[in-house]
Amino acid sequence: MDSGHWGKRMFRAEVKERLALFENKNFLFFTVSGLFATFGNGLNYIALSWLAYNKTNSVKGVAIMMFCIWMPSILFAPLFGLLADRYNRKAQIIISNLVRGMVIVAWVLMWEMNIEPDLMILCSLLGVFISFYMPSAVPFIQSIVPEKELVSANATIDMVYEFGTIMGMGLSGFILAVAGIKGTLLIGGILFIIAGLFNLAMRTVATAESANKQSEGWWYSYTSSLRYFKSKPALFMPYMSQMIIMVLLMTIPIILVPYTREVLHASTRVFALYEALYSLGVLAGGFLSPVLCKKTSIRKTLALLLLVMAGGLYILSVNDAVILVFPVYFLIGFGISSWALSISLSQLHCEPEYQGRLQATFNGLSGILILAMYLLMAKEGNGLSSQGVYLTQSVLALAGIVIVLFYRKGDLRES
Repeated sequence: MDSGHWGKRMFRAEVKERLALFENKNFLFFTVSGLFATFGNGLNYIALSWLAYNKTNSVKGVAIMMFCIWMPSILFAPLFGLLADRYNRKAQIIISNLVRGMVIVAWVLMWEMNIEPDLMILCSLLGVFISFYMPSAVPFIQSIVPEKELVSANATIDMVYEFGTIMGMGLSGFILAVAGIKGTLLIGGILFIIAGLFNLAMRTVATAESANKQSEGWWYSYTSSLRYFKSKPALFMPYMSQMIIMVLLMTIPIILVPYTREVLHASTRVFALYEALYSLGVLAGGFLSPVLCKKTSIRKTLALLLLVMAGGLYILSVNDAVILVFPVYFLIGFGISSWALSISLSQLHCEPEYQGRLQATFNGLSGILILAMYLLMAKEGNGLSSQGVYLTQSVLALAGIVIVLFYRKGDLRES
């Protein structure tokens, strides 16, 4: 059989497997909800960044905005993780989407009535309700998808999220031109509300409840998750790799702006092409990574994707040729699709009753590193070049490879 025929068969089989996931109504509603939420988030991110930039006439405004959005996930990680493990996860996902939508709509209506609340208060409120989402969503996915389908399910969700973000950020310029900042934010808020309504259509999944879960003190309950993590050395790899990829995921696209302008001296059109190739890379990685996992293992595929990303980031740290960045940025996007694999490993190796607390903890740790990166970027005269940041990110990805390949497996099965 020639390789072309084999490739077509593999492609058809993978597409068929992905489409079969949507026969699961809970998965369908969850994924469609994610599409609307990320579309709205893309619109809101551009509109809010524009407002924040105009407030200070510098990137400082954007950095402060990101600080307000991320700080709640750092400060309240123990509380949000505990809520995700103790109470109905579907309800918390609904609250995250619906309340974010209603807060944005209310803020726009107040602005229309010449009552303009502080922008950073809005960002802080959004940050609080964003923080509800991941600690509840990760274990919820595991509860609605069979274990053998987790990798494909997470990769598909990641692809849908990226597609929604592309739509939101890609159409934001047109929508801003037609509807203005108020109209754009209003549309984004309505999209969040629609996402919440799709979440309402999901069926509640019954989960096993421990007898003493509700009676434990909240701090004791939170620290018990850390003791559980300490007692399971094999959990170190899934959560540390997830934390590293989260930092890269949230900072790589931000560095592209100063890199394109200050190092490459390229136009906005070139920047847009880089972003498009990055997104295409994420989509390609989301489709192909489960195939690679079947051929080797999740662990080896995760290490390979991190290696691709580390190599690409190193090239950017020493390169000043515009043409070379086109394939490199596609490969970096391909590598960042490793996020779905790290999520899958944490789901496979961690007991569901602890996942919310551990997810919130490592989201908070990621947030600290992400905020440090944003604040360093915003600080004037600190000498932190975009290429220096890319080199640091490359080293971080290499550290991830070492962790992935040499973590202690203990009594957990090979992945």
